[in-house]
Amino acid sequence: MTTIDEMHDHHDAARRSDRWALPLAALGGILVLVSNVGGIAVGDDGVGYRATADSLLRGDGLQYFLEHPLTVWPPLWPSLMAGLAKVTPLDPVGAAIALNTAVTVAAVVLVHRLLRRLLDDDRLVLLGTAVVALGSSTIGFGHLLMTDFAFSVVVVAVVLVLLRFRDRRDIWSLIAAAALVGLSFFLRYAALYLIPIVALWLLILPPPGAETPRRFGRRVAEAGGFAVLATLAPIAWMLRNHALDGTFTGPRYPSERGPIGNAVDIVATVGKFLLPGVANGRDRLWAVVGVVAVIAAVVLGVRLLVATRLDGESVAARVLRLLGGPTGLLLLLGVGYLTYMLYVRSTTALNRLDLRLLEPAYLPLMACGLRLVDRLGALGPAWPGRGLIVARVWAGANIAAGIVAVVAFAMGNPYFDGNYSSDTFERVRANPAVAAVPEGCRVLSNLPNALYPTMESEWSPRRTGLESNDPVDDLDRLVPTLARTPTCLVWVDEQPRYGHLWTRDQLRRRVELEPLAADGDVSVYRVLPREP
Repeated sequence: MTTIDEMHDHHDAARRSDRWALPLAALGGILVLVSNVGGIAVGDDGVGYRATADSLLRGDGLQYFLEHPLTVWPPLWPSLMAGLAKVTPLDPVGAAIALNTAVTVAAVVLVHRLLRRLLDDDRLVLLGTAVVALGSSTIGFGHLLMTDFAFSVVVVAVVLVLLRFRDRRDIWSLIAAAALVGLSFFLRYAALYLIPIVALWLLILPPPGAETPRRFGRRVAEAGGFAVLATLAPIAWMLRNHALDGTFTGPRYPSERGPIGNAVDIVATVGKFLLPGVANGRDRLWAVVGVVAVIAAVVLGVRLLVATRLDGESVAARVLRLLGGPTGLLLLLGVGYLTYMLYVRSTTALNRLDLRLLEPAYLPLMACGLRLVDRLGALGPAWPGRGLIVARVWAGANIAAGIVAVVAFAMGNPYFDGNYSSDTFERVRANPAVAAVPEGCRVLSNLPNALYPTMESEWSPRRTGLESNDPVDDLDRLVPTLARTPTCLVWVDEQPRYGHLWTRDQLRRRVELEPLAADGDVSVYRVLPREP
C-alpha cells in the first residue's frame, strides 16, 4: 500500500484492469447510442447549438435566431456538429449524438488511464472505469445536447498531461496542457478557472524524486509561462466578442440568488454526485447526503494525512506535499470549480446550480473519492475491505441506474421539462395553430426554442433577465414598433414556464392580443397597439 502522496513508479506496467478498458469504452458508447435511438434530449441551449450549426451549414456564420451574432456561448461544439454534418450523411442532431458517443469512449479511456496512475488497488480502477462507462452520469449526459461532458473529459486530459509534466518536467507537456486549456475554453467559458488553479499547482509542485527543492524563479517561470500560453486563445476570442457587442462572454444579468442559496445547491449536487439522476427533485435529501459525504471525506482525509506523514514532517508540510501531488491537483480542480461557480452564480444570472452546471467537478471529485478509499490501509488492516464494500455498492448502484436510464430514454422518457425533442413538443410544432401565423409576421413566443426548426421566433417580452431581478425594457421597445411591423405571438402552454416573461394577462394591459387560432396548448395572436 502506497502511504505517501506519490504516484506509482510502475504506472506504465500492465494491469489486469487494462483488458477491460476498451471493451467498457465500446459498451459505454453503444449504450449512449441506444439511449438516443428515439432522439437526443434538447433544451434551450441545445436548440441554440443546433440552430448555430444549421447557420454554419447555410454559410450564415456563428449566429442563430436568438443570438445575432453568437457571443454568449463559445463556438467549438456547434462548429463540430456542423463540420461532422458536412462530411457525413448525418444532420446536426445526428452529429451531436455521434459526438456524444465519441466523448463517452474518450471519457472511459482517459479516466481509466488516470485511475491506473493514481490507485494501487486494481479493483478500484475497474470499478471507477465501469461507472464512467455505464453509470447514470455518463448515460444522462450522453443523452443531452450540451457541452458539459465534453468539457469534463478535456479537463481529465489536462490532468493526465500535467501528471506527465510532473514525471518528466518537459516543456512540451506544459505547452500541451496550456493548449488543452485553451481548447476547453471554446467548449465552455468556465475553462478560465483552470488557468489560476493549474498555475497555483505548478507553483507548489515539488521536484521529482530526491532532487533539491525547485528554485522559486523556475516555479514562477513554469506557472507564468503556462498561464500566458493558456490565455492567448481565450483573450483573442473575448476581444472578438467585445468588438461585436461590447461584452467579453455575451450579455449577462446580475443574479437574483445569493451565496447561501447557491451554496445549498452545491452541497445538494455533491450529494447527487454519488448517484446522479436518482430521486430528482429531492434536493433537501441530497443536501443531507452531501453534508454527510463531505464530513466523512474530511475526517478520513485528515486521519490519512496524519497517518502518512514522513518522519519529522509537520502537518503543514504534509498538506503542502498533498497539494503538490496528484490528489492535490484533483482537489484543486474539483473544489476550485465549485468555489468558482459559487462566485459566478452569485454574481451572474445562470440556471440553478445542478448536476449539469457542476459536472466539471464530478470526475475530479470521483477520482479523489476512489483515491481516498485506496489509501485506507494506512488506518489499519480492516479499512481496505470496508472501503472496497462501499465502492462496490456505489458502483453497482450507479451502473444499475445507468441501465435503467438507457431503457427509459430509448422508450421515450422526456428526461426533463423543456426537452424540445420530446413527443410533447413534436406535437406543438405540428399543431395546426402554428400554421395560422400569417406570412411576413414577426413572431414572438414564450417558448421560442420549442418552435424550432418549424419557426424562428424571438422571445416574448421579458420583465427581467432570466434568474435576475434586473428589469428589461423589451415591452417598452416593442410597443412603438407595432403600428409599422406586423407582429404575432405564439403562446405555448407547456413547461417550462419562465417567470421572467410578461404573462398574457400582463401583456393585455399594454397591447391588444387579437386571437388568430388556438388548438390545445398552442394559441396564436396578432399583437396590436392599444387604442389611445
